[in-house]
Amino acid sequence: MFNDSLPDGWGRLLLDRYLRSKDILREDISPLDRLAHVGATGIGALVYEPDYDADNTRESINLDTLSAHTQDVLDGGAGDVLQELLALNGSSTGARPKALIGVDRQRKNIIHGKHALADDFQCWLVKFANTLDGNDAGAIEYVYSVMAKEAGLTMTQTHLFPSSQCAGYFSTQRFDRNGEQRLHTHTACGLLDADFRTPSLDYEDLLSLVHVLTRDVREVEKMFRLAVFNVLSHNRDDHSKNFTFLMDASGEWTLSPAYDLTFSSGPRGEQSTMVMGEGKSPSIEHLIKLGIDAKIDHKAIDRIIEQTSDALSKWIVLAKEYGVSQENVELINRKILLL
Repeated sequence: MFNDSLPDGWGRLLLDRYLRSKDILREDISPLDRLAHVGATGIGALVYEPDYDADNTRESINLDTLSAHTQDVLDGGAGDVLQELLALNGSSTGARPKALIGVDRQRKNIIHGKHALADDFQCWLVKFANTLDGNDAGAIEYVYSVMAKEAGLTMTQTHLFPSSQCAGYFSTQRFDRNGEQRLHTHTACGLLDADFRTPSLDYEDLLSLVHVLTRDVREVEKMFRLAVFNVLSHNRDDHSKNFTFLMDASGEWTLSPAYDLTFSSGPRGEQSTMVMGEGKSPSIEHLIKLGIDAKIDHKAIDRIIEQTSDALSKWIVLAKEYGVSQENVELINRKILLL
């Protein structure tokens, strides 16, 4: 549970680089020290004391400038902005640089989003490209979010912030915040002690987990719908930290809104989470068997697959509308699996 609060990827890189700038080796600090750096800014409801990060900055943010800073860090420099980037990261996970921001309801003003926000601001997360991404990575993820909603997946609000440097920055409203309320979260990685760095799960496991936690067939169908979207859209980075559950004040669990949906390759090009034992080339037939084994109604299985295929068929039109490069439009179109 506490490991879920620890940043990995980009967040860990930032903290390790910051510690080194203070002549502290990463081997010299414990997980408890890292949790103290997360303090009250982490994902979910858990907070940690003492809080080494007591900065209450609410300055405005320019996303192009912030993106340039992240690239400087990835290139090995930017020591003077490490503390700001670290403060903006919270405990967000994944390889791509991220920042926790506050966004007004008109999506015109962006500020630091770690702490309590004014009534007209909401808690969002924004992503930037890593060294392997192209300039259209944000646009691709935004188009995927549009198609996912069309496919019937539950997602928070998403937005593509404009940029003078790239096709835009993908941003999404945080599902672990509801105004001032913090919502408790727990990933499948934490719940099942499933390594997210290597393939360790099958969607059979996830559907069973949803059933055990929620006892709600509607939540099981939501996970099945997510499996269908990931497989058909060639989102193969569907590891165990990309599935999260929310617990309310009465102790009831639900599957969180979907997130990290984009075109991606998994380990050796395979699906990170298998489908009925198949990782290399999961098919619609594997998905149908998955749904049947989970005791989902046959008509519901067919309806979900058809709705997802229809949504993904809009890839070319949407991708061109939002500035995805022609090369990626064609590549992703070849990989998307349609009926």
